[in-house]
Amino acid sequence: MAETQARQRRQKEAATRVHAAGERGVSPKQAEYGTLPNAAQRPRRGADLPRQRAKEKAVTAKTAPRDIRGVTQGQRQLRTAANETVRSITTQAQMQTRTRQVQLAIQKAASSTRKTAVAVRSAIRHFLVGLHSLVAAIAAGISVALSIIIVISLVAFVSGSAYGIFFAADAPNAASVTVREAVETLTAEYRDRLEEISDTVQYDRQDITANDDVYYIRWQDVLAVFSSYEAGSEQGAPVAALTKNQVDKLRKIMWAMNAVDYSTRAETAVIETTDKNGKVTTTEITETVLVISLTHKTPDEMAADYHFTTRQNTYLQLLQDPQYEELWAELLGGFEQDGGEVMSPDGTRAPTGTLQWPLPVAGTITSQFGYRVDPITGAVSSHTGTDIACAEGTPILAAADGIVTVANGLDSWGSSYGYYIQIDHGGGLETLYAHCSSICVSTSQQVQAGQVIGYVGHTGRVTGSHLHLETRVNGSRVDSMQFFS
Repeated sequence: MAETQARQRRQKEAATRVHAAGERGVSPKQAEYGTLPNAAQRPRRGADLPRQRAKEKAVTAKTAPRDIRGVTQGQRQLRTAANETVRSITTQAQMQTRTRQVQLAIQKAASSTRKTAVAVRSAIRHFLVGLHSLVAAIAAGISVALSIIIVISLVAFVSGSAYGIFFAADAPNAASVTVREAVETLTAEYRDRLEEISDTVQYDRQDITANDDVYYIRWQDVLAVFSSYEAGSEQGAPVAALTKNQVDKLRKIMWAMNAVDYSTRAETAVIETTDKNGKVTTTEITETVLVISLTHKTPDEMAADYHFTTRQNTYLQLLQDPQYEELWAELLGGFEQDGGEVMSPDGTRAPTGTLQWPLPVAGTITSQFGYRVDPITGAVSSHTGTDIACAEGTPILAAADGIVTVANGLDSWGSSYGYYIQIDHGGGLETLYAHCSSICVSTSQQVQAGQVIGYVGHTGRVTGSHLHLETRVNGSRVDSMQFFS
């Protein structure tokens, strides 16, 4: 490939010289060998003519002024500049062609290795944006062969850098662990800790609070800190597949960024009960409320705690780019690209206000908002939403226009919500859609009523496939069914 490109470059340079020669009125051979265009014609002298011409050339070359040996110094500079310009343009065109070929190859491979292809394109594209000086050097005249070597080296460097986390689809050997496997293991440990608290503490009702109003592990932040910490160190450890020691480091970072604590408090509530004759009575009860407190640290706080170097901080800032949110979710399995379709909601339950039914089917309401018998524990407890049972994979529709504030496609437990979505509709009105099998929106995305935002599943704390719908008004949970007749 390099030989072919070099031959084509020489041919183009020769064509450029011929064109320049034509402009000056000299022959192509004179332009090529630098002979004078206006040299006086010598009479033919038989057999001595070749020898005489060689002698005349030697004398001319020795006696001619330095600036007129074939062409003037100005002409030489013009020709050199023209050649450099052609060479630069040719090299840039070759690089553009090579880039297009790489992109086409990646797109072709995407049908069988979709996640890896997306990761390669995104990581290499973003990485090259930060290498303006190298790209400029390539375009300025580095040979084609060297350019190819550099591209190959870049791919290897990306996979060995903090971006290697996006290449972690498969483990290369039995001694290594994929990122997804490590995340599943650590998520299970986190879930077990929350359930241990629930099982060992006596309470009537449970509540979860978080310092940032996020109830799930932001795995993209945890993995960004881990990847930057490992790949950005002096040794530059790869993170495309994890060793046991690296899983232990990831575990340490996960717990440092997702601390769990709990407390209890007494709270008085008034509940209504109906006897078999239909008589409604009110009863005041005192409940013990178990409050599980989640404290999340930001990546910047972790960078300060771990005393990140300049290189580690650079990696961390790059990996936190919002354009990678979908890539993180695809890496961990909770995101699908095929959303966005607008569908008509089921008309069985007509809206009475601003919200429309969040499913294209009626479904079956299995748990109302308020106090109920917990299907898992058997105890009476407060239910913060409405459970609507329907088939797994049923599209979930946005109940109204709004902006996505939470799109958890990373933590399959999600503090019992599983994969879930939260939308701010303005005016203090918010909706939450929990236990999704997957989601197809990202944080800060604008959605419209009826748009597919995810699919019904059974992630989190559930007994079967259903949608858990919550509605909040000015921060307080209210019965979603009051918005429907």
